[in-house]
Formats: sequence, C-alpha cells, structure tokens
Amino acid sequence: MVQDLIKFSGTNEKLFTRMVVEKVTPKTTLIVPETHNAIIMKDGEMLQTLSKGKYKLNELLDVEKDEELVLEIIYVSKTAKLKLLWGTPNKITIEDPVLGETYKMGMSGDFEVQVSDPRKCFLYLVGAEDVLTAEGLQDRLMSKVVSTVEDVLVSFIDKNDVTFSSVYLFKQEISNIVVPKLSSIFSSQYGITVYSFNIANIIFDDKDLERLNKALISKSKKIVCSACGVELDANAKFCSNCGKKIGGSRICPNCHAENVAEAKFCAMCGEKL
Repeated sequence: MVQDLIKFSGTNEKLFTRMVVEKVTPKTTLIVPETHNAIIMKDGEMLQTLSKGKYKLNELLDVEKDEELVLEIIYVSKTAKLKLLWGTPNKITIEDPVLGETYKMGMSGDFEVQVSDPRKCFLYLVGAEDVLTAEGLQDRLMSKVVSTVEDVLVSFIDKNDVTFSSVYLFKQEISNIVVPKLSSIFSSQYGITVYSFNIANIIFDDKDLERLNKALISKSKKIVCSACGVELDANAKFCSNCGKKIGGSRICPNCHAENVAEAKFCAMCGEKL
C-alpha cells in the first residue's frame, strides 16, 4: 500500500528513531515535527537533513514521476538528553604533591548529552542500529570519557597541590573543567554536546589509604600538649595555649599518648616518635 503521509508518531525520549517506509511516491508528504530533525536515506545513503516542516518528496528527491521508493527516515530529537553513566575501569595512578607518595584512585558518576549535528552523530555513532540507546552510547564514548577525566584530574592535582585527603573538596571544580573538554571532543568527532558532568564517587584502595594516612602524620610533625590538647609544632618548648613546658615527655602524633622523653616508639600504639 502506497503511503501518502509520513510523520513521526513516537516520543521525544530517544535521540534517534529509525522508520523504514515502503511504497512511497514522489508526491508523498513528509512531516517533521518541531522537536525533531529528519534524515532521509535511500539505499543506505544519507540524502538530506530536514528541519521542522512539511515536505513533498518530489521537491526533495530526483525521481521519476511514477517510481515507487523505499526510504528510511531517521528522526533526530533536538531536545532529548540522555543521562549516561561513566566509571574508571581501572584505578588512576596519582602522586600526592605534598607527601610524594603515589596511590590509586577510582572515580564514577554520570553525564548528559544532546545531539548537535544529526548527520555526524548518525554516521559515527548509530549506523545500522534501530535506536541509539543509553547503553550503546556509553560503550562507544567510555574510553574518551575516562582518558579525558584522567588528564584533567592529574593536571588539576599537580597544578593546585591537591592532597589525597582533600580531593573530595574539588569534585565540582574538576567536573567543570571536564565538561567543555568532553563537549569539544564529542562535538567535533560525533556531533553531540555534553551538558553536564558529575563525579559522584571517589574510591581509594584500603591499603593505599592506610599508608597515606601514616605518611601524613609523619609529614605534619605535630605534637599535642598533654595538659590542654592543643596541637603544637614538634619543636615547641612551651605550650602556646596553657604555658606548660614541653619536653619532659614525648607526645605520640598518632594516638596523642604521653611517653617519657627518651622514648623512640609510643608505648600505646607503637608509632615512631
């Protein structure tokens, strides 16, 4: 049966929807809704990309008057956004700029994309698939997401001297740097724009965390006044808060226990003094 009218009847939740239309004639009318663009394909070749409006096929295609066509119409949403999940499959190796210790850190979160160039997006990301699903798009984009995050993270930590214990505080700043970088890559290569990027989780190896915490205590070289509990420099002779003489005992920087002045290790926790 010849179709006189082609129009989109789906929802606006998917970036792409493919329609195979058989037995159309040059006089068949194609309607593109305001929410979409449409790509006309014939024999696997992209012919035209149309914005909203009503079109007669004989105005678009060079065909014989009585020729019947089989076409594919790819409806591309102009407003739909997909929220995709991302995560580092392997932990990223980082060097703490203060401690000089390396550690491994994993990250995960989500990001949101929208089509900016329908032809490019279809050509490089969709191909023969009927729809562009979130899972399929995640698989295609993940390696570039992870490599971009890794580059931004390592550079940001090095430039700002971010310690392992404070990296949580900079999740939003790091995300804000990632967005335009990813958007530029995806727009030029795939015809999609990144609208948001979120770092939800930061994960350390337990052994790394334990080692880093010990290094931080050793690096800080702080002692605690046994009389009032105020933190002091290791070389202090008197407490700046209560005036107690420092040196008659040695305060453990780990558990804050008081030890004799000659002690080399804490009698309570074994920490080196």
